[in-house]
Amino acid sequence: MTPLFAEFHSPLLLWGLALAGAPLLIHLLNRRRYNETSWAAMRFLIEAVRKNSRRIRMEQLILLAVRMLILALLVLALAQPSVERLGGYFQTGQPVHKIIVLDASYSMGFRAGESTLFDQAREIARKIVEAAAQGDAINVVRLSNLPPLVVVQNPSFQPADVIGELDQLQLPHGRGDLAACFKKIDELLQLAPHIPRKEVYFLSDFQRSAWTADSAVELGQLRTELKRLDELAALVLIDVGPAAADNRAVVSFAAQEPFATVGRPVRFKAAARNFGGQRGEGLTFDLLVDGKLADQKRIDLNPGAEVVETFSHQFSSGGEHRLEARLQGDALPLDDQRWLALPVVDQIRVLCVNGRSTGRALGRATDFLELALAPDGAQARPAQSLVEPHVVNEGELQSIDLFKYDCVFLCNVGLFTPREAELLETYLRGGGGVVWSLGDHVQPESYNQVLFRDGRGILPARLGQRRGEPQDPKAAFAFDPGDFSHPIVNPFLGNPDAGLSTTRVYAYIVSVPAPGGPARVVLQFDSHDPAIVEMPVGAGRSVLIATSLDDRWGNWAVWPSFVPMMQEIVRFSIAGRWGNRQLQVGEPLTQVFQTGVRDVDVAITRPDGQPRPVQIVHEENTSRFVFDSTDISGIYEAVFAHPISRNELFAVNVDARESDLAKLTRDDLAAGLFAGLDFVYQTQWLTQAAKADFQAVDRGGLTRRMLYAVLYLLFAEQLLAWNFHIGLFALCPVLLAVPLATAAWRHLRRPPARA
Repeated sequence: MTPLFAEFHSPLLLWGLALAGAPLLIHLLNRRRYNETSWAAMRFLIEAVRKNSRRIRMEQLILLAVRMLILALLVLALAQPSVERLGGYFQTGQPVHKIIVLDASYSMGFRAGESTLFDQAREIARKIVEAAAQGDAINVVRLSNLPPLVVVQNPSFQPADVIGELDQLQLPHGRGDLAACFKKIDELLQLAPHIPRKEVYFLSDFQRSAWTADSAVELGQLRTELKRLDELAALVLIDVGPAAADNRAVVSFAAQEPFATVGRPVRFKAAARNFGGQRGEGLTFDLLVDGKLADQKRIDLNPGAEVVETFSHQFSSGGEHRLEARLQGDALPLDDQRWLALPVVDQIRVLCVNGRSTGRALGRATDFLELALAPDGAQARPAQSLVEPHVVNEGELQSIDLFKYDCVFLCNVGLFTPREAELLETYLRGGGGVVWSLGDHVQPESYNQVLFRDGRGILPARLGQRRGEPQDPKAAFAFDPGDFSHPIVNPFLGNPDAGLSTTRVYAYIVSVPAPGGPARVVLQFDSHDPAIVEMPVGAGRSVLIATSLDDRWGNWAVWPSFVPMMQEIVRFSIAGRWGNRQLQVGEPLTQVFQTGVRDVDVAITRPDGQPRPVQIVHEENTSRFVFDSTDISGIYEAVFAHPISRNELFAVNVDARESDLAKLTRDDLAAGLFAGLDFVYQTQWLTQAAKADFQAVDRGGLTRRMLYAVLYLLFAEQLLAWNFHIGLFALCPVLLAVPLATAAWRHLRRPPARA
């Protein structure tokens, strides 16, 4: 920044500058005329002095100037001059290209007094715009991870237009993105090349989590960007955040079950955290279902502590439900609640595809599975069963809308056509669960070619040869669950009566997951070959069972472990069915659905009640929508028009990292991101009336420097009087400092050079 002398805080002492003329007056008085007497011996001395008179006169003038400078600096130091470091933005006479950066992270929604920090920053931005002179150009940028980053794209010369844009700005619920913001500022600084003077104003609460890099690499990149901005423009930081701010927030909210059904209690866990320094006592922590209070807790929150509460609710009707965990409000209401979109179903619909049929009882490959999924007699009393299985033969697969089912079991199906593989992949990526069980009809090479595809397909593992002999108990294999860490087998931990370890399998097909791929072994045989392998595919889950689900390859289908294992596989595989309903602010809403109709329309209703149309992307067998205008938190509702005719809810929540309001001071900024950079730091917009108060900050620093110079010049003056050559050598640093200071002054007075 350019240092400018603004005023002297003891101006009456400036009369002392007259003392600087004392050495000159004494010198002139000493030149009064004397009576001259001719003396022959002095003629030779006078002649010698005449030869050196010019040198002697120059030495006397330098000594005289040093003595006058000592007195002048002493008087100026005692007058206490103020130095203004506000840089060029109080200078007049030339146009300025101003870039105003408004922090639009949701921590700026903190209410300080009658207004939020964002409102205060917007008001300061208005004042900066109103103070613009004719010819000034202005851009406005949002510091946010949400578009649009630039509010005023082209440099505007009309302050009224910029103020109109500022008045329309609303605070989104995202986080700050420094890297994207700095890059955008750099691009804007290249505009208006006819205005060489550039200024960038950052209006922020300078929250520690947002203005601190996560890694040394990121810190280096941000510093490089800031250094470039510093070379192109004057940087002004205006801090609108309070010195200390307490905040409590709901930091997590999730259902403990992968799905919810009517008539069965569902447990939810919600966590509240105290980010401030004051204890919160007797705070209400509520669970709301469809806007109505369903459960309430009383909690105490110590400073820095987190409390996790478990809520429970039993749904009496199916369909889409809105859930909210709400904490007693504080000065930052945006993080005092979190939402959950929860579909509740009457039953879990499972499609069982049979690949083998015989005339005997329980002869189909799906018969034992059907009994395991509905063990209480689903066909006689379907309302009593949690799972509703529906059995079809393998030839019917292509004619079925898979998206009507939550999970698909493919039992001993010989082979799959590319068309069927494509349908199953679309279903998986849309959140469905697919379970492959093998048997004597399976053709491993066809599976590998169509489904595995060298690890790029939807089958979790490559199939090899069959191992073991069907119906041969002597060569039976047992299950080895390992440490029971996988969610499918974890319920069997500590429950030996479930019979998992005593299950016997006579034959299986060797399966080999792709090295380094996403597939995980859930359960293996005692031969160390995988028995169950799973992997994610899009939003869905693909599960491979290496043996059959009937009684041909072992006793598993009639053993106690079979029913709970099938139930757990269903629970696990359908977890992705509704997993894409919970998102963070800024993440797009997306849904894949299968339909043969090409003119399906869908509209999104935002939490603020505004409906937005959405364009559907039609593909060969599916349709898909993507909605990325998720800049506020809350429940979004997707309404599908005919012929689908259904509604789906999505929960969009804020990033809990933004809830920590701890901030950076000026010294923290100078030692962190802005290390080595020249910037102005303010806690308010300085008007002309407030300049004097700000200038007093650097008064003492310049006074001390002047007194140091006086001491040095006194030492140099004594040397000059004793031995001029030695004194002149001691005076050289001062003589060199004068042109250097002049050049630096001119450089600082000049607008920043463009790269």
